[in-house]
Amino acid sequence: MSAGSIKVDGEAIHLVDPKRLREKIAFVPQKTILFTGTVEENIRWGKEDASPEEIIKAAEIAGAHDFISASPEGYQTRIGQGGVNFSGGQKQRLSIARALIKYPEILILDDSTSAVDVTTEERIKKGLKKYAKGLTCLLIAQRITSIIDADKIVVMDHGEIVGIGKHEELLSDCRVYQEIYQSQVGKEVAL
Repeated sequence: MSAGSIKVDGEAIHLVDPKRLREKIAFVPQKTILFTGTVEENIRWGKEDASPEEIIKAAEIAGAHDFISASPEGYQTRIGQGGVNFSGGQKQRLSIARALIKYPEILILDDSTSAVDVTTEERIKKGLKKYAKGLTCLLIAQRITSIIDADKIVVMDHGEIVGIGKHEELLSDCRVYQEIYQSQVGKEVAL
């Protein structure tokens, strides 16, 4: 594949007003950024007029509500510079909550659960499935379990697209995907 186009609401992306495009997108990078302030303020940064209920709902979907609630100050817990008082996985979940509260049309998650365990990631994925109905979700991941049930998986190798399809299709037709699956999951695949 050497050509194509990206469209947003049927319009070529280069024709969409950048401000309008940014309003439609929420992005969660692998390397999280938290701001000095409270947990609530960090989540609310995604939507300034968010209600307390919306903040809690976003935190629940992101798998952050339990550890926030377990803190003596809860949502009023102060975040140290760069989030030093939170683990990598907790910071990722707070960043996911901040993106979710925006209710974007396009959600981009760039390896945003790489610092959480597989069980926590599965809970987040279940929450996202319900939340993501009707929105476009781009999930960039290195861990196959992160994308195994995606509608469409694009496999890249050295900057080139080497496979597109669902998990089962790629498992039977894409050598790179088979090798990644075998190395991560450990099950023998017919190569």
